[in-house]
Amino acid sequence: MRFWLCWLTALLLAGCDGSDRQLAKESLLYCAEGAPLTFNPQLAASTQTLDATAHQLYDRLLDINPVTLQPEPALALSWHRSDDGLRYRFTLRPGVQFHHTAGFTPSRPFNADDVVFSFQRLIDGNHPYHAVSGGHYPFFDSIGLSGLIREVRALGPREVEFVLSRPDASFITNLATDYAVILSAEYGAQLLAAGTPALLDQQPVGTGPFLLAQYRIDDFIRYHRHPGYWRGEVALAQLVFDITPKSSKRLAKLLTGECDVMAHPGASQMAVIKSHPELVLDQATGMNVSVLALNTQKPPFDDVRVRKALALALSRDDILQAVYFGIGSAAESVLPPVSWGYHPNLLMPLPDAARARWLLAQAELADGFDMTLLLPAGARSFNPDSLKTGQLIQRRLGELGIRVRLQSLEEQILRRELMAGEQDAVLTGWSADNPDPDNILHNLLSCQAIATGTNASRWCHPLFERQLAAALTAPNLSERIGYYHRAQEIMQLDMPLIPLNHTLKQQAHRRTVHGLQLRPYGGVALRQAWKE
Repeated sequence: MRFWLCWLTALLLAGCDGSDRQLAKESLLYCAEGAPLTFNPQLAASTQTLDATAHQLYDRLLDINPVTLQPEPALALSWHRSDDGLRYRFTLRPGVQFHHTAGFTPSRPFNADDVVFSFQRLIDGNHPYHAVSGGHYPFFDSIGLSGLIREVRALGPREVEFVLSRPDASFITNLATDYAVILSAEYGAQLLAAGTPALLDQQPVGTGPFLLAQYRIDDFIRYHRHPGYWRGEVALAQLVFDITPKSSKRLAKLLTGECDVMAHPGASQMAVIKSHPELVLDQATGMNVSVLALNTQKPPFDDVRVRKALALALSRDDILQAVYFGIGSAAESVLPPVSWGYHPNLLMPLPDAARARWLLAQAELADGFDMTLLLPAGARSFNPDSLKTGQLIQRRLGELGIRVRLQSLEEQILRRELMAGEQDAVLTGWSADNPDPDNILHNLLSCQAIATGTNASRWCHPLFERQLAAALTAPNLSERIGYYHRAQEIMQLDMPLIPLNHTLKQQAHRRTVHGLQLRPYGGVALRQAWKE
């Protein structure tokens, strides 16, 4: 305990004496697996970015209720949809305060101008902030938000209207995703006048439960409590994200008390965590999938026979046991069984090396070929050990004469590679941001998602696109389900990617920590956490 207190107080730049015990009690250390790419989740699709920023710094118009999985009020108190499904009006919550920081003192509470500012940046190429920080909005670009929203306008200080170009059944749930954060228009104007607009994404101002106090790159992030938070004062005075990529080190810190919460424990660590009297393991159903995405725009993966041969060569059960230690399930589709769009009658082919060799021979590749498989460095919420998964794939494909070179890349570099589109294949996946099947299907497989890098197979299929489009305008749920079933059938016939596994969401924490919320979708939320 003495070591823990000294370490913590050193980190918090305070002394190490008895007076810091209260500070330690009101401070929580979260051991994260990686650093955020930005402090604005509009700009990134990485798990680390969402975990560190989306629910600590910001709020959205709507949230997803973790029990009913339906949208519920957040910064918007209520909303109304027009009968034709083209207009949505939101009544905003009064009296919500933005963060006061060293660089910004808000002169007014949150209002409709902030909503307009936050969404105009995304959809208007002429907006002064659209191109700031790169001008790429992976999630919103992949769902075609700029083509969907024709206009967003303030009808008054507390009323906003969105005008859509077409009805879209997923619009409301997309407003509740981690990416749909509300920024301060007043802060944006101040930075623009000062000639420093990029600080909007680097020195953030939101309405969330914590405000950014310090960031030491790739080391730690320190947040302070947001006084006057509209949901009520949070128990934690300080929240520290300790960036520790190796899961073995995260576990060691959790065991010694240098961390209170550990993100994404490895499957092989479950037994240690469960047997330790001071630790608790949280598990929740995760709507996620890991996949092997094959670049369908590049030979030999532009040949469906080659893609199907690789699918027949792999054993998803071997990966499930060796990498996930059986925690999860082998994927039969990109949608997990918990999704209401899941196709119950769709099955991935069982391993069949003889059939795989025959398909390769038909493609005039009986002697195999060379390929590079890109891997994300570190753990992901949908894959605890990409390197080990890659090694298993390498071994299996090697039996067919396919020589696989593994290349592990940091998130930012990997994203650039995928956007450039020169890769052979990549081990990737998706953790859903809301319950709508469109969230996974659109981001992993739509034509729009190619430019954002989330469609790593670069597959663009007209029939598949029609199913997604029809599902979003279908008048009822049963018709939507039918369209998503057909979409999954088309995907499996063409096999642009190979679904591998679904897994549970997991985190471990010390028994003295309470109020943690392991959300089924998106990043972590720590505003309700407290310590004994």
